[in-house]
Amino acid sequence: MHIRNWTYKPSLLAATLLCAAFVAGKTAHAAPSQKHSPALTGFLGLNTIPSARMDEVGTVRMGVSTLDPYLHGYIGIQIAEPLHINIRQTAEVSNLTENPKSLYPGVDLKLRLVKENATHPEISLGLQSAFGHKRMAGEYIALSKRYNNFDFTAGLGWGRFGSAGHFNNPFKVLGSHFEHNRNPDSDTPNTPSDWFTGDKIGLFAGVEYFLPYDGLSLKLDYGADRYSAEKNSFDYKAPAPWGIGLAYTPNDWLSASIGMQGTDKVMGRISLQSIPSKWPFTHKTYSKPKPFYKQRGARLNIAGMKNAAANDNIILTDITSKGQSIFATLDISAHTPAPQQIGRAVRHIAEHSGQDIEAITITPRHVHLMGTPIKIMRSDVENYLKNNLSSPQEIWKNTEFVVSTDEDKRHNPFLSIRGTNNKTTLTLALENQISLSEEESGILYRSSAFINAQSTPFLGFLTGTSLRINLGNNLNDRTYINKTQPTELTKSYAQERISLENAYVGYAHSFTPALHVMASAGYLEEGYAGLGGEILYRPFSSRFAFGAEIWNVTPRQANTLLNMGLYAGQNSITGHLNGWYDLPHHDMTIHARAGRFIAGDVGGSLGLEKTFKNGAKLTGLVSISNYSDTDIYGGTTHAYHSLKLSLPLGSIPYIPTGSEVRTKIEPFDRVTAQSINPPRRLFEMTENFTLDHMAKHWTNILD
Repeated sequence: MHIRNWTYKPSLLAATLLCAAFVAGKTAHAAPSQKHSPALTGFLGLNTIPSARMDEVGTVRMGVSTLDPYLHGYIGIQIAEPLHINIRQTAEVSNLTENPKSLYPGVDLKLRLVKENATHPEISLGLQSAFGHKRMAGEYIALSKRYNNFDFTAGLGWGRFGSAGHFNNPFKVLGSHFEHNRNPDSDTPNTPSDWFTGDKIGLFAGVEYFLPYDGLSLKLDYGADRYSAEKNSFDYKAPAPWGIGLAYTPNDWLSASIGMQGTDKVMGRISLQSIPSKWPFTHKTYSKPKPFYKQRGARLNIAGMKNAAANDNIILTDITSKGQSIFATLDISAHTPAPQQIGRAVRHIAEHSGQDIEAITITPRHVHLMGTPIKIMRSDVENYLKNNLSSPQEIWKNTEFVVSTDEDKRHNPFLSIRGTNNKTTLTLALENQISLSEEESGILYRSSAFINAQSTPFLGFLTGTSLRINLGNNLNDRTYINKTQPTELTKSYAQERISLENAYVGYAHSFTPALHVMASAGYLEEGYAGLGGEILYRPFSSRFAFGAEIWNVTPRQANTLLNMGLYAGQNSITGHLNGWYDLPHHDMTIHARAGRFIAGDVGGSLGLEKTFKNGAKLTGLVSISNYSDTDIYGGTTHAYHSLKLSLPLGSIPYIPTGSEVRTKIEPFDRVTAQSINPPRRLFEMTENFTLDHMAKHWTNILD
């Protein structure tokens, strides 16, 4: 930040920072907590250089920073233990009271290659503007090693991180491709073909000292950015390559820093961060159960069992007994851990099962989809709740998941009304869509509220309706979002205060607990109406799942009643093959898909989804198409990216179970690489049926 109309002495500020660090070290006696904080552009690092450090999985950070001639705003997500994604908007502005001269958006990636241990450092590879404007683009390999209260960092930089040109590019031995120099002022976006290119690279290094005062650290670094693009573009006086700063992270959600770059530039940063797993709300909480019975009842009472469970919002159907076993179907909610719902059902079944029942088998059901039957021994539950002689782990050891036995299998015929739960569920949602990747207007947003209703009215069918209330946006502040792609469609949808998001009828069926199908027809999403379906094969104990989907859709017409009009004769066929894999030990799912998009282009996508125990979800997605679409610079691109975060609200009093707040960071109005986003997906609907879900939430079995 270049400070004008004020005379100050940079050397005095640098000395003040050093003195403050010295005083803090002398006066504070508490053991320091070593909290790493971001560098200027959003990644964990020192002042201007990145380190190899990573955030805790799930961390979401948003912040703003300044160092003449740029102001940076960013939103970053630690989507996986080794992967951080940062969406950044950089504005060229020397004085914070002025309007930006230019904007340089980008998507930044950081991948940890090696985790630190006693013998070797942490090593990470990073790409700033991996996809974005070339002005800020650069790649690096950083190494970080801790020694007591010191954290040392050194690395090699390409592009912006290496314009000092200390060494020849070692990757040139791999091919002439790596020799070419990219033009940082080009209006063509940075792409993988530009990564790690250039004749020369730079060396950067620094150290962070964690002071005894809790949350305070001193950062010293030496960078390899010589601001060559700025010198060539305008009369810019580059600062010295060294920097010094004080960072303060007093708690888990706030971090700030101030420092000097050389002797004539002041830099500052403030950021907010949180972890979705620490979100205080969940989708649903049960009230405290009544005391468990002391003695078994005299006889089996199925009617009393159903009524008592219904009073606890537990829906049991198809209850039968045979010898010392009792069987029941349990309608489970997708928004509450299945073991918790099964445990509540077991309490009511055990209390009304008389003297002789010893085995309780429950088949989970969601709408008309059936999961694997679960057989729990009644004595294990009694020992835990009455005598404290057992535990959820002991109950788990004796629990049987009846995967392939026909004896306890629940019959699931087509078009059956027997045991159907006809309850209608209402949910609310607040959604904010943000695009930082805009060269002409910086940040674009659209905020909406949703009222959703879903039911299973008859014969195994399911229905749903969702109304969107457009709360606000800034899409009308300009006539276009990128240089050649109008936003008339999105702006027209957003002009209606109330519109129909979806209205559909569907049918879902499970041929086996592992094989499911679903068909839907109606208004499927804001942009399209049509019909189609999907099939899913998801074995109970497997981490893999496979599926396929196909849709025949027609675009919806804005500026009609509730945006319900259709463009007749403009229908298209879209379909994909899908594959999922649940990563062990990470609570993360990889989703890969390939097929035909709505515009007729062919391609695929790769997504990562992190689900937390409280119901919060983080999703990152990259889609690639064989068709090119207009990018924000007026050129073309084949790749698109998005980040999504959803936080549950259902445990707040008077808020319906399943309600949530959603944030989507993605560009508006692209044409290619678009796929249908139907109201319901088989993979989400069957999540609570899986062994992985049961194991992860089993400690809730008798909450």
